[in-house]
Amino acid sequence: MVHGRSGGVIPSCWLELADVVARRRQAPVLLEALTAAEPVPAGVMVPGSNPEHQWLVPLLLLPGSHVRSDLPQIRQRLRETGTSTTLLPFLGAWPHWRDLLGRWLTSADDLAAASQAVVHHPVRPGPADRYLNLLATQLGCPLVPADQWEVFETEHPGYQPRPLALAPNRMAEALRQAGGSPALLEVPLVRSGLIDLLAALP
Repeated sequence: MVHGRSGGVIPSCWLELADVVARRRQAPVLLEALTAAEPVPAGVMVPGSNPEHQWLVPLLLLPGSHVRSDLPQIRQRLRETGTSTTLLPFLGAWPHWRDLLGRWLTSADDLAAASQAVVHHPVRPGPADRYLNLLATQLGCPLVPADQWEVFETEHPGYQPRPLALAPNRMAEALRQAGGSPALLEVPLVRSGLIDLLAALP
């Protein structure tokens, strides 16, 4: 499961990643966008495969409403088709993913400044807030909501924005134009690390 763009459009970087993971696993990898009006999976089917069991892998970084509400409903929908389905935790909860984010920050040779701030999609108070506090502690840098970045930048000059966004989106593009780094799937270290994590699933 990916967030997707308006109308359920899945960015090409996700389709390319699904292709690589399918080949590595020798198993079908289908993507479904949460923004789609109707579920229309896209991705790679491996010839001759007809899995009786599916892993539902939420490629989402924060425990927002999609994680808490939409994913259980999607799992139920899949089960109603007769497919055995296991729902994994959202990607942001995986310890190895958080380790990969730490490596991403410490390998920031593309940025001249030593001070970095991770900029994320604004969230409502609750589980997502608590998760972000934990993540800020683990990463050792400020985590700033995108709608507060300009204020943060004024109060803390010299910080470079690092978008917490897997695929390019409006937030990531705006931050890139402001001197920040690209979306995570455009960073070779993160992209290859995520492929390794997905390929290693049972």
